[in-house]
Parts: sequence; structure tokens; C-alpha cells
Amino acid sequence: MKLKTLLKTSLMVGLFAFSTNALSAGVMKEMIQMKKQLNALNQSQTSEEFQAAAEQFIEYSKDAQHTMPKSVGDDQERFKGYQAGIQEVIDVVNQANEKAKAGNLAEAKEMIEQLDEMRKKYHKEYK
Repeated sequence: MKLKTLLKTSLMVGLFAFSTNALSAGVMKEMIQMKKQLNALNQSQTSEEFQAAAEQFIEYSKDAQHTMPKSVGDDQERFKGYQAGIQEVIDVVNQANEKAKAGNLAEAKEMIEQLDEMRKKYHKEYK
């Protein structure tokens, strides 16, 4: 009986550890994809290219927003701060995308320049 309980407990702890690592790996994957899309935003030559990259960036950002990074542990308040930071990034890209849709590619690119500072700020706090 004790052996069964011990095995069940060990299995649950192992699964929890695996899922925590998988979640943090998921955030890493999304962050890498966000970086690739940021490069695509910066390198876009047309408003259409910018819009496509912006939509992908936002999709990856939303995925990352719902995944708790390992660095916050189980601290729900820090996770809310992380989510708010990601939302701030999404908002900037949405605004820039609106500029691109209006044919203002130069203004759109200018807007996304602030993402580098945001990345530094939030990586320092949550990475």
C-alpha cells in the first residue's frame, strides 16, 4: 500500500516537473518566434509584408502571454505583470500595424523601434 502511494506521488511530482519545464520551453519557443517576426517587421519593404509579420508577431505574443515563464515560479502577481508587459508589446505592434494598413510603412517601422527597449526592460524583470 505504501509503495503504491509512493509511486503515485513520484509520478505526480515527475509529471509536474515535466509540465513546468515544458511550459518554460514553450515560452522560449514563442520568444524566439517573436524575435524572428521582429526582424521581419524591421526588414519589411512593403506595408503588406509588415502586416503579415505583425499578425504573426501578435499570434506568437498571445501564445507567450498565456504561458507562465519559469522565472515567475508560482507567483500569480508576477505572472500578471508579465502578461501586462506582453500586452503592452502587443498594443504597440497593433498600433504600428494600423499605420502600415494606412500605407504609412515608415511610421509603422518607427513605432516598433520602442520594442527593443521594452524587450530589455521585460527580459531584465522576467527572464
